[in-house]
Amino acid sequence: MNSESSLLAAVAFVVVAVIAAPASAQAPTPAGGGQERVVQVTVTSVGDHSVYLDRGRDAGLQPGTLVRLFAPGAGDLEVEVRSVSSTSARAELPPGVSFPPVGTRGEAQVTVVAPPAKSAAAPPPAVPAHPPWSRREDPRAPDQPLLVPTYGQRPEDRPATLDGRLFASGQWTHDGGANRQSDYLLLRAGVRADATNYFGVAERVRFAGEFDDRRTMLTDAPDDNDSNGRIDLASVAFGTEAWAPVGVEVGRMYSQYLPEIGLLDGAEVVLRMQGGYRMGGGIGSYPLPFPSRDTGEDVGAHLFFDYTADQRRSFAYTVGAQKTWHQGSADRDLLLLRSEWRPAAQVWLLGSAKVDLYGSGDTLKNGADLTELLLQARWDGRAAGTGVVLSHFTWPELRRAEYQFLPADLITDGYVDRASWNGAWRPSNHLSLRLRADLWRDQDRDGTGYGLDTDWRGPFGDRSALSLSLFQSEGGFTTGPGARVLLRDRVGSVSWRVGYRWHRYELRDLVTGPETLTRQSAEVGLSMPIGVSGDLDFSCERWFGDGENSTSLGFYMQWRF
Repeated sequence: MNSESSLLAAVAFVVVAVIAAPASAQAPTPAGGGQERVVQVTVTSVGDHSVYLDRGRDAGLQPGTLVRLFAPGAGDLEVEVRSVSSTSARAELPPGVSFPPVGTRGEAQVTVVAPPAKSAAAPPPAVPAHPPWSRREDPRAPDQPLLVPTYGQRPEDRPATLDGRLFASGQWTHDGGANRQSDYLLLRAGVRADATNYFGVAERVRFAGEFDDRRTMLTDAPDDNDSNGRIDLASVAFGTEAWAPVGVEVGRMYSQYLPEIGLLDGAEVVLRMQGGYRMGGGIGSYPLPFPSRDTGEDVGAHLFFDYTADQRRSFAYTVGAQKTWHQGSADRDLLLLRSEWRPAAQVWLLGSAKVDLYGSGDTLKNGADLTELLLQARWDGRAAGTGVVLSHFTWPELRRAEYQFLPADLITDGYVDRASWNGAWRPSNHLSLRLRADLWRDQDRDGTGYGLDTDWRGPFGDRSALSLSLFQSEGGFTTGPGARVLLRDRVGSVSWRVGYRWHRYELRDLVTGPETLTRQSAEVGLSMPIGVSGDLDFSCERWFGDGENSTSLGFYMQWRF
């Protein structure tokens, strides 16, 4: 073990020992008689800038609850719960953040309020006499089912609802390192909205769009300005209720049952049958996954069969198929498989795969090829949990321009295999420790990564939190240790944060030989509400070190409606 790794291990041991000592004491009961506890959640599906979680109101989640997700191979991601049911919740992703994969683990701190104790001597309240029933049922036929007739609201009698947000963000970066004098500016503004029953026919309308303006100002080259507006969602759906026998959605959308096929300009139909069975399909055009969202060159159709055993999704699977054409020529034949199983409350298993089928019209591949494979297993107890993720990825042969500058040898020989392990231990409601290990290999190189993350809630007050991350990575081009510390707290309704990052890495495969560099950054930020439905966030980050000298200022604001 080299000196940096030894120092990293020593620092990790000392920090964990210091934090664990006071945090292992009994957590105080919050004001109001409630008790704080940490709830473990898992991402069950993604789409439409939202993630769907397997815990809901019964576990203490409510609109506004912040959930920290720990995506494999990425940093922590904080999302806000927007709507809940008794056993599930929908949380919203911040703009520009990539979807975490299905199966991503997370946790939220909730307050459970115990019901007030009842006095044994208090007499029971008097029950008032019930007035005579005003509704009278129509006469029943002898052969009529027991639950008929039923009473429900007609669509024109149901209330109309609107849920969404307007957002705007901006970031300015000045890069002055290594004799560079460059400025970059990014401005974004957009809207995301869901409306139900606005036309009185039990419809659901979804819309999401944004406008981006990017500016680059260089000292040794002409300035560049790129403005782009795009529509990410624009659809109307009928029969969205779980009990509706037929559901139809038309417009620009993500398939609810096969989101893996990407954005679709077209229509999708689902037939819902008894016992949790669903089947359906769709047709349309597939916009390119670039900012312009160009569409029309690629068209296709998809079919799916979906089964869900119960609302808890103790067992579920989906089988799907997609056929596409590029400018009139046959292109992709894709088979999609996905399954999840919860044999126990603490155990969760997930598997998904994409299999491409190649024929005589393909020149680089033939037969059946496993393009993507994802296997996950997770166990979560009250105080500890662990999980394993295995993945395999190759590049498909496509006529569609889904990848830019993709060489032929990468299609024929390229692959990325990854194995990840993570473990979590919660010695108290105020302290959590997480370990992670990651191994990867592609057609040319391999690498490893290890990390330790700690979260201490309440070091300087009930609203404060201290996070520390230590990691060691060794990849194909860089290797070295790193660390990050972040302190968060709140004063009244204003939240603030300060953080520091350090990364020492060695660059390999350089013509001039290996080179060791150090990169550091410091950040500060403020978040505050705007009225009842708005949020505003400011951030400032300073990067410095070997060849580094840059400053970044950013803001993000949103208004929910």
